[in-house]
Amino acid sequence: MDTRYVEIPSGRIRVHESGSGTPVLAIHGLFNSGETFSRFFERLPEGLRGVAPDLPGFGETSPAPGFSPSWEGFASAAVETADALGLDRFHLVGHSMGGGIAALVCASHPDRIDRLVLVDAVSFPHPLPLKGRLPRIPVLGRIAFALYGEGMFVSYFANDVFNDESAMDLSRVRRHYRYLDRQRSMALASLRAVGDPSPVAAAIGRIRRPTLALWGADDRLVPAWVGERIERSVEDAVHRAIPGCGHAPLEERPDEAARIVVDFLGGRG
Repeated sequence: MDTRYVEIPSGRIRVHESGSGTPVLAIHGLFNSGETFSRFFERLPEGLRGVAPDLPGFGETSPAPGFSPSWEGFASAAVETADALGLDRFHLVGHSMGGGIAALVCASHPDRIDRLVLVDAVSFPHPLPLKGRLPRIPVLGRIAFALYGEGMFVSYFANDVFNDESAMDLSRVRRHYRYLDRQRSMALASLRAVGDPSPVAAAIGRIRRPTLALWGADDRLVPAWVGERIERSVEDAVHRAIPGCGHAPLEERPDEAARIVVDFLGGRG
């Protein structure tokens, strides 16, 4: 992927791009960056252009002074990035937290979205394990997050994000840890800000674009029933689950996941 930077009100955004043609704007999840879409972009056919920004506080993006992470703030940053790149209309893909952000963007700007893909999207409230609740405890959570080291970060991706650890790009996971470590306070603030997906849940029913809810059937972080609920809540939506796959289908099962997404974007799914 090629990279460049654009200045928007929310910060100096690093953008990853690949291919040419109809834009596919891809929004990454928590503790990730636009780099996470590299396998997906490699599988886009001719005529589709992958565009993946690093959200404010993630990857190599520096948030503007005063930027406060929130569902609405990240959605605004995504729209600002599209504006800066001259993307008037585009397909929109969001993974995990990025799926919730994409849902908000689509509900607010339906005239700019062709088709929406929500991949294991944080969208409806569901019970969190202790490791997900602990950082949100006011004082104890800050202490625990300060002690969150690279080994724990790698273990989280190997055991919770991926169902097949062998599919994990260890060098990328370690790089994402270095990004987190450089902006640790922003990472914690973001984690706390998106802990309640109620704003996303309220927006789901307002989506009026063709929508694909793509899930790893063995997702340990956002259960498969969330994708099924999206299908029931959006008028023109379809749910697809990949058996044996965890929370990151576009990375863990890139051939199968990309084929499903590309078929959908082309009106074949």
